[in-house]
Amino acid sequence: MTQKKKFSLSDYSQYMVVFSIILVFVIFTILNPKFISAYSLQNMMVEVSPLILLACGLSFIIYTGGIDLGAGAMVSATCVISGLYVTRFGNGIIPIMLLVGAVLGLLNGVIVTKLKIPSFIVTLCTQNLWAYIALTLCPNGSVAIDLQLRKTLKWMTAKAAGIPVIFFFALAAVVILFIFQQYTTSGRSIFAVGANIRAARLAGVDTDRAQIMAFVVSGSCSALSGAFYAYKQLSAVPTIGDALTLSAIASIALGGTSMAGGRGSVLRTAVGVVTITAITSGLNMMGVDPLWKDIIIGVILIAAVYLNSDTKGRDIIIK
Repeated sequence: MTQKKKFSLSDYSQYMVVFSIILVFVIFTILNPKFISAYSLQNMMVEVSPLILLACGLSFIIYTGGIDLGAGAMVSATCVISGLYVTRFGNGIIPIMLLVGAVLGLLNGVIVTKLKIPSFIVTLCTQNLWAYIALTLCPNGSVAIDLQLRKTLKWMTAKAAGIPVIFFFALAAVVILFIFQQYTTSGRSIFAVGANIRAARLAGVDTDRAQIMAFVVSGSCSALSGAFYAYKQLSAVPTIGDALTLSAIASIALGGTSMAGGRGSVLRTAVGVVTITAITSGLNMMGVDPLWKDIIIGVILIAAVYLNSDTKGRDIIIK
């Protein structure tokens, strides 16, 4: 006799993000029809773009079963560096920040792999270093970019065919990261480490290299996100990333990525980011207290992790 398979919500977690985004847009449109106005959607695209970069990059560390608690602080540091030095380097600050992020990510990855220290401990410590850099460079709070330069930076938030240019950059990054994760040896190695690191070693995968690559990708995306925030805000903001790590992780979990690693997709992560941003935008339009927004995102994160966890509790392991 064939045993009937027991129903489990976790079996359908990969579809949760699609259901969530539809539900969110329907609810907020009913509550406020202006939620889906052209102006509101354009603003949402601008808001969502830097967070898409952050979350999609961070996804690669989570694919390995690790975590980066300092991703938001790195965004703050690179936002400050971008805002302060864009007057000297102009738009060249963007590739410079990519390089800076890669180096910072490399530092995290080397410490994790060579010293065999869990990633959450390493990044919890380096988080303070990134925050120190941001606050040291901007000790008195935000510093506005020179008025004469602002006109030359407006292109990032300008619109092409009604869509903000910054959103096109975010979509391009998602496509590149998707190709990397699906069709390159390095991308597949990152997933192999998260699925079963011992089996990956036996199969000849350089697991240290794969983990370091994940941190480099995440660092590059975090730094680019910081530069985008500087362009968007037209200022260096030393606290811009304070709440972003929670939003990024919630988006990743909502997209069906396993917190134990080995399973996920940057495409679903991007949709998760749009969902989280839509929720915060909708709550803003309703005048909800900002404290409640963080609480709601925290609840979403708990629910998403629960739905993505297997019945053996494997997903509570963080490397």
